[in-house]
Amino acid sequence: MNFLAPAAGVLNDYYREPQANLRMLLARFLQDYPGDDKNALTRTVYGVVRKDIALEHVIGLFLKNKNQKPPLPTHVLLKIAVFLLLFSDSYPEYAVVNEAVSAAAAKEKPFVNAVLRQLLRRKQEVRERLAAADDPGLKYALSPLLLAGLQRLHAAGAADLEYLDREPAFHLRFNPGIMTMEQARQALAATAIPCRELPRLDCFETTAAGQVLENPGQLGNFYVQNTGSQAVALVAAAWAEREVCDVAAAPGGKSLTLACLRPELKIWASDISPQRLRLLEQNIRRLRLGNIFPFTADMLRYPPGHEAADLVILDAPCTSSGTLRKNPDLKNKIGTEQVQANSRQQKLMLSSLAVRFPGARILYAVCSFLAEESEEVVEKAALARGLRPAPVAALLEKYGFRIRREKYGVYLLPSDLNNDLFYISLLEPR
Repeated sequence: MNFLAPAAGVLNDYYREPQANLRMLLARFLQDYPGDDKNALTRTVYGVVRKDIALEHVIGLFLKNKNQKPPLPTHVLLKIAVFLLLFSDSYPEYAVVNEAVSAAAAKEKPFVNAVLRQLLRRKQEVRERLAAADDPGLKYALSPLLLAGLQRLHAAGAADLEYLDREPAFHLRFNPGIMTMEQARQALAATAIPCRELPRLDCFETTAAGQVLENPGQLGNFYVQNTGSQAVALVAAAWAEREVCDVAAAPGGKSLTLACLRPELKIWASDISPQRLRLLEQNIRRLRLGNIFPFTADMLRYPPGHEAADLVILDAPCTSSGTLRKNPDLKNKIGTEQVQANSRQQKLMLSSLAVRFPGARILYAVCSFLAEESEEVVEKAALARGLRPAPVAALLEKYGFRIRREKYGVYLLPSDLNNDLFYISLLEPR
């Protein structure tokens, strides 16, 4: 269990700066980490953050002064140990306690030992209390704001909340112009990447996306994408005619999939960030796609020269509330002010594009299930600009997505496709 102290180091940095991006923080740490237990470290860090609300509750049960938390390094060690004792069966109890006590500061060792020994004596009772909790926010470590958003969509039942509390799955796509499905099967089998085939989507699903990214030699013809993001590309592929503008394209998953599905299309892929756009350019070269043309642009001041576009894709910046499985730090981080600020910006973006491309369909998408970032944004723009929704629900259901229909768009809900939660609306001129 040599990963416990390094995991504590990462989490100390994270909890010192609540707005830090956990994924980026961990990625930077792992670049120079010499240990061979990166997977255990990663799962522990993400697991602690995923269960943070529940861990705080459990630790509070054993504090004499309920209003005074222990010092941050001690608190983090307790969170890690409690997570491993309650939510993981991979390590012996004595090893977890010994490693946590060993990693604690000298004056904190008796306290850490006492808390964890008390937990061991009441472990079954604590597990049962969490399982039977009336508050789903505690049971699934989810903030009231996000819970209310899910309840509005009737997606806050036990099965859906358990889905959002699990580790993520990713999807592997490839360019069918350079690789057949059989060749893809053989390549994955040769590297022993655990995966399952999704025939309706012509791709594969895996929980080992990291292994794919670490093996560019044998698996360089694949790219990683969530199924929710693929759904946007599937809608675009069904409605695009000749020319598409993807105006917030980086890192480019939707443009890549659309280019593979419809190689005859011309796709203008822009983004305001040159650094993020370089990732798309690398993938274009790697996948040998000749119909994507990337360039840097601000969508609010979109340059002339693309008036022929018949479809515009706007995957707008949002809270990413729909990505809780791969970004568990968002479960207790998204606040009302952030949602409102995003909503104002999204309305501005969508209205700007409606003016810039008056004859084109606009495909608006966000990886969020919050109404303020999705249906409410589209409704305001549609009413102001005379746009009407085009039907996309039947297409998405054909591919196996579970959806909730709204007046202007649809939400992708938890499903067997292991998708993130997305909102998708296709608007067209009246």
